[in-house]
Amino acid sequence: MDLKVEKGNFVLGPTGLPETVSGLEELLQRARISLELRRGKFPYNRELGSRLWQLDPQEEHREDRALALANEALLGLAGIRAEQARSTEAGMAFTIVTPLGEGEVEIGNL
Repeated sequence: MDLKVEKGNFVLGPTGLPETVSGLEELLQRARISLELRRGKFPYNRELGSRLWQLDPQEEHREDRALALANEALLGLAGIRAEQARSTEAGMAFTIVTPLGEGEVEIGNL
C-alpha cells in the first residue's frame, strides 16, 4: 500500500489524512512516477525515472521510441511493462500491463 500522489502532491481524504492506493492502482501509480520522473534527478536513486523528456515532438517513429524508453524506465518494477504508446494532446498515453491487470497511464508535456 502506498500513499496516493497526484501532480506531485499527496491526496488528502475527507478526514484530512492522506489517501492510500493498493492493488492495480498502486502498480499503475508506481509506473506513472517512473515514467514522469527524469532519470538521474532523484538523489536517492539515480536509476529511477525515464528519458521520455528527450523525445522530439517531430520524430518520425515517436511512439515506438516512447515505448522503448518507457520499458527502459519500468525495468526496475517486477512484472510491469508498457505494451502500447499513443500520442495525446497533452503528451503520451501508455497501456501498462501488470501482474494484477492492465491500465492506462498518461504523461503530459512530452
